[in-house]
Amino acid sequence: MTDASEHLAPVSYLPWAVPGVTGADQGEPDQGAGERAPERSTAERDGAGGGAGDGGGMVSDFGRPRRSGRGEPNARFGAAGSRRAASDVGATDADAGGSGAFDADVEREERELESGAQRDERIDRLVVSRLRRSALSISEVRGVLVEHGLHDIEVEEWIERYERLGYLDDARLAEQLVHVNATRKGRGSGAILQELSRRGIEAQAARHAVADLDPETELDNARTTAERRARQLRGLDRQTAERRLSAFLQRRGYGGEVVRQVVTEVLAADGS
Repeated sequence: MTDASEHLAPVSYLPWAVPGVTGADQGEPDQGAGERAPERSTAERDGAGGGAGDGGGMVSDFGRPRRSGRGEPNARFGAAGSRRAASDVGATDADAGGSGAFDADVEREERELESGAQRDERIDRLVVSRLRRSALSISEVRGVLVEHGLHDIEVEEWIERYERLGYLDDARLAEQLVHVNATRKGRGSGAILQELSRRGIEAQAARHAVADLDPETELDNARTTAERRARQLRGLDRQTAERRLSAFLQRRGYGGEVVRQVVTEVLAADGS
């Protein structure tokens, strides 16, 4: 190869050609080799470590980059590139794992930026919407207000305002609960008292509401409930039916005297 050839553009050699060796020295291609020698890239022929468009890997017979098959990192990035990629993956995993904490922080910051008027409006909408769906006791509304960060003095002020506007009235709520539990659900005075206590109604208001329940009405409710249950006990002997029906009425909150009277009447009428 002459000196003038050094100024010519790089050329692609035949698969069996070796750069820098004349045709006489290199001889004919080996027909029995079975594989062609891989063609080197322009950067490899020039002795450069890599340039624009050089993937750092070997070049296939059709000019497409291919991996060496050993799983090494890309030569252009080297060990530093591998460390950078690993750190990026670690950062991504950390971001994914901390997304819940991030959302909580954002929500907390939004509440901190919320003005007093905005906070009051938000809580008021929440409480009123719940009161429109179903009646709540003073204790239940107090729990909602405390949950949303109001202090004790603020809570009492809000409770007083809701009472003044007619949204809260524990005495009226207790009367409603007595009627629903006695008439629709067939419960006795004992079970009704437990329900009123569970709803947070003061003991005095609860006892007063249950005391207004007419004894004859409670007896009628117990009789109706026992008659429905007795139909499911047919075929049992009298002693077994009496024991099961009595236990059922006691669980419904009826007193001992009411239970004995109703069980005797219902089983006698049913023929058990």
